Amino acid sequence: LVGFPNVGKSTLLSVVSKAQPKIANYHFTTLFPNLGVVWVEDGVSFVMADIPGIIEGASEGAGLGHDFLRHVDRCRLLIHVVDVSGSEGRDPVEDFDAINAELSQYSPDLATRPQIVAANKADILPPDSDNLERLRAHVEAKGYTLVKISAAAHQGTAELVKKAAEMLSVLPPVTVYEPEYVPKAPVIDASAPLDIHREDDGTWIVESTWLRQVMGNVNFADYESRMWFDKVLRDNGFFQKLEEAGIQDGDTVSLYDFEFEYQR
Repeated sequence: LVGFPNVGKSTLLSVVSKAQPKIANYHFTTLFPNLGVVWVEDGVSFVMADIPGIIEGASEGAGLGHDFLRHVDRCRLLIHVVDVSGSEGRDPVEDFDAINAELSQYSPDLATRPQIVAANKADILPPDSDNLERLRAHVEAKGYTLVKISAAAHQGTAELVKKAAEMLSVLPPVTVYEPEYVPKAPVIDASAPLDIHREDDGTWIVESTWLRQVMGNVNFADYESRMWFDKVLRDNGFFQKLEEAGIQDGDTVSLYDFEFEYQR
């Protein structure tokens, strides 16, 4: 599933499979792919991946662009979810073209990857809107199939998964890539206490011998490395101790040469 943030990808996955992705009405609810097995009929099933919302500039690394797009590259078939309701003031045709441009710029192979266009939120399409008709004409002219759906209302989803299964049955197997070596995560001894104090300008300074070791093993340009960093901090009570010290949302936290805005 690909598309802009908040177009209904997670809702669709939850409806057609038993996956339970986090769903909320704000952008970037999904920060890593959620997988669900879609059962179509006896002996027919496939795995659907809810890829985090792509934004313009993702192919150049904007947002978490490269982290998101490399997951798309592993899929044989793309279901391009587009919000046709205009509920956020967006134009579905422009959104469709923008996402395809990012896919193409990231990898020329993705420009020719088979797609089904899922025109989502059709149940809240204003009566006087021509969004659906314009999008249908636009994508069909490019050789794509459009399926009108409402994931929230469970409308058209059965037709969508049947069409996906039909296309997958004749598509070639996914390309097998050589596995990349992933070094074992370092063992962190977090027994040393954290030194937490607040500067006059409101910045929270946190220091510790184990924290310095953690910082030396994080590549902040890499998504998995950032997730490991977050896990180590949470597992060792870093955020809990900050909250006990009185930190508030929006406060700045400084860890040696790294700063971030605290949000619960």
